[in-house]
Amino acid sequence: MKKLKLSLVLMATTLAFTSQAEASGGRTFGDIYQECGLGGMIFTHTPVAAIISNIIWDLGTTAVISNISSPATCEGDRAKMAKFISKSYDNLEVEIAMGEGKYVDTLVSMSHKDISVIRAEFAKVVASNDYAGLNKANKVEKLYNIVTL
Repeated sequence: MKKLKLSLVLMATTLAFTSQAEASGGRTFGDIYQECGLGGMIFTHTPVAAIISNIIWDLGTTAVISNISSPATCEGDRAKMAKFISKSYDNLEVEIAMGEGKYVDTLVSMSHKDISVIRAEFAKVVASNDYAGLNKANKVEKLYNIVTL
Protein backbone atom coordinates (compact mmCIF):
# COMPACT_ATOMS: atom_id res chain seq x y z
CA MET A 1 0.00 0.00 0.00
CA LYS A 2 2.88 2.39 0.81
CA LYS A 3 4.46 1.70 -2.57
CA LEU A 4 1.18 2.47 -4.31
CA LYS A 5 0.81 5.76 -2.43
CA LEU A 6 4.41 6.68 -3.20
CA SER A 7 3.88 5.91 -6.88
CA LEU A 8 0.72 8.01 -6.99
CA VAL A 9 2.45 10.94 -5.30
CA LEU A 10 5.37 10.66 -7.71
CA MET A 11 3.06 10.59 -10.72
CA ALA A 12 1.07 13.57 -9.43
CA THR A 13 4.23 15.55 -8.80
CA THR A 14 5.56 14.70 -12.24
CA LEU A 15 2.31 15.73 -13.93
CA ALA A 16 2.09 18.95 -11.95
CA PHE A 17 5.51 20.10 -13.07
CA THR A 18 5.67 18.65 -16.60
CA SER A 19 4.46 21.66 -18.55
CA GLN A 20 6.45 24.11 -16.45
CA ALA A 21 9.63 22.08 -16.67
CA GLU A 22 9.46 21.52 -20.40
CA ALA A 23 8.62 25.18 -20.99
CA SER A 24 11.72 26.20 -19.07
CA GLY A 25 14.88 25.16 -20.86
CA GLY A 26 13.28 22.50 -23.03
CA ARG A 27 14.71 19.66 -20.92
CA THR A 28 13.00 16.32 -20.57
CA PHE A 29 12.35 14.92 -17.13
CA GLY A 30 15.21 12.49 -17.61
CA ASP A 31 17.54 15.42 -18.25
CA ILE A 32 16.16 17.36 -15.29
CA TYR A 33 16.48 14.45 -12.86
CA GLN A 34 20.05 13.77 -14.07
CA GLU A 35 21.39 17.32 -14.23
CA CYS A 36 19.40 19.35 -11.69
CA GLY A 37 18.74 19.26 -7.97
CA LEU A 38 20.90 17.59 -5.36
CA GLY A 39 21.31 14.42 -7.39
CA GLY A 40 22.68 16.35 -10.36
CA MET A 41 25.14 18.21 -8.16
CA ILE A 42 26.39 15.18 -6.26
CA PHE A 43 26.38 12.50 -8.96
CA THR A 44 27.66 14.40 -12.00
CA HIS A 45 29.13 11.30 -13.69
CA THR A 46 26.51 8.76 -12.62
CA PRO A 47 23.14 9.64 -14.18
CA VAL A 48 21.25 6.72 -12.61
CA ALA A 49 22.48 7.68 -9.13
CA ALA A 50 21.48 11.30 -9.77
CA ILE A 51 17.97 10.24 -10.74
CA ILE A 52 17.58 7.90 -7.78
CA SER A 53 18.93 10.53 -5.40
CA ASN A 54 16.53 13.18 -6.68
CA ILE A 55 13.57 10.84 -6.37
CA ILE A 56 14.52 9.60 -2.89
CA TRP A 57 15.33 13.08 -1.56
CA ASP A 58 12.07 14.83 -2.45
CA LEU A 59 10.45 12.97 -5.34
CA GLY A 60 12.38 15.19 -7.76
CA THR A 61 10.72 18.44 -6.69
CA THR A 62 14.03 20.22 -6.07
CA ALA A 63 15.35 19.12 -9.46
CA VAL A 64 12.27 20.47 -11.22
CA ILE A 65 12.26 23.72 -9.25
CA SER A 66 15.96 24.32 -9.89
CA ASN A 67 15.35 23.78 -13.61
CA ILE A 68 12.56 26.38 -13.57
CA SER A 69 14.13 28.98 -11.27
CA SER A 70 17.79 28.75 -12.29
CA PRO A 71 18.31 26.61 -15.39
CA ALA A 72 22.02 27.49 -15.56
CA THR A 73 22.59 25.37 -12.45
CA CYS A 74 21.33 22.36 -14.40
CA GLU A 75 23.94 22.55 -17.09
CA GLY A 76 25.69 19.35 -16.22
CA ASP A 77 28.42 17.53 -18.06
CA ARG A 78 26.19 16.58 -20.98
CA ALA A 79 25.12 20.17 -21.61
CA LYS A 80 28.73 21.33 -21.45
CA MET A 81 29.78 18.55 -23.81
CA ALA A 82 27.01 19.45 -26.28
CA LYS A 83 28.14 23.09 -26.27
CA PHE A 84 31.77 22.06 -26.73
CA ILE A 85 30.97 19.77 -29.66
CA SER A 86 28.81 22.42 -31.29
CA LYS A 87 31.42 25.16 -30.97
CA SER A 88 34.38 23.03 -32.07
CA TYR A 89 32.83 20.53 -34.47
CA ASP A 90 35.02 21.44 -37.45
CA ASN A 91 38.19 20.94 -35.39
CA LEU A 92 36.83 17.73 -33.86
CA GLU A 93 36.00 16.30 -37.26
CA VAL A 94 39.63 16.71 -38.37
CA GLU A 95 41.20 15.60 -35.09
CA ILE A 96 39.02 12.51 -34.75
CA ALA A 97 40.16 11.47 -38.23
CA MET A 98 43.80 12.04 -37.15
CA GLY A 99 43.26 10.35 -33.77
CA GLU A 100 44.84 13.16 -31.77
CA GLY A 101 44.71 16.84 -30.95
CA LYS A 102 43.70 19.22 -28.20
CA TYR A 103 40.01 19.23 -29.13
CA VAL A 104 39.77 15.46 -29.27
CA ASP A 105 41.70 15.23 -25.98
CA THR A 106 39.09 17.48 -24.39
CA LEU A 107 36.26 15.41 -25.86
CA VAL A 108 37.79 12.18 -24.54
CA SER A 109 38.22 13.76 -21.12
CA MET A 110 34.64 15.02 -21.03
CA SER A 111 33.05 11.85 -22.35
CA HIS A 112 35.27 9.29 -20.60
CA LYS A 113 35.26 7.31 -23.87
CA ASP A 114 38.34 5.87 -25.50
CA ILE A 115 39.40 7.66 -28.67
CA SER A 116 39.46 4.37 -30.59
CA VAL A 117 35.78 3.82 -29.80
CA ILE A 118 34.90 7.38 -30.83
CA ARG A 119 36.92 7.06 -34.05
CA ALA A 120 35.34 3.73 -35.00
CA GLU A 121 31.78 4.98 -34.45
CA PHE A 122 32.47 8.34 -36.10
CA ALA A 123 33.98 6.59 -39.14
CA LYS A 124 30.68 4.73 -39.61
CA VAL A 125 28.77 8.02 -39.50
CA VAL A 126 31.10 9.77 -41.95
CA ALA A 127 31.01 6.77 -44.32
CA SER A 128 27.21 6.72 -44.43
CA ASN A 129 25.51 7.81 -47.64
CA ASP A 130 23.63 10.66 -45.98
CA TYR A 131 26.56 12.29 -44.16
CA ALA A 132 27.45 14.77 -46.91
CA GLY A 133 23.87 16.02 -46.99
CA LEU A 134 23.60 16.59 -43.24
CA ASN A 135 23.65 20.11 -41.88
CA LYS A 136 26.05 21.03 -39.10
CA ALA A 137 23.43 20.63 -36.35
CA ASN A 138 22.74 17.05 -37.47
CA LYS A 139 26.46 16.25 -37.59
CA VAL A 140 26.93 17.70 -34.11
CA GLU A 141 24.03 15.60 -32.86
CA LYS A 142 25.49 12.43 -34.34
CA LEU A 143 28.86 13.04 -32.67
CA TYR A 144 27.14 13.92 -29.40
CA ASN A 145 25.22 10.64 -29.53
CA ILE A 146 28.45 8.72 -30.14
CA VAL A 147 30.11 10.11 -27.04
CA THR A 148 27.09 9.95 -24.73
CA LEU A 149 25.48 6.61 -25.60
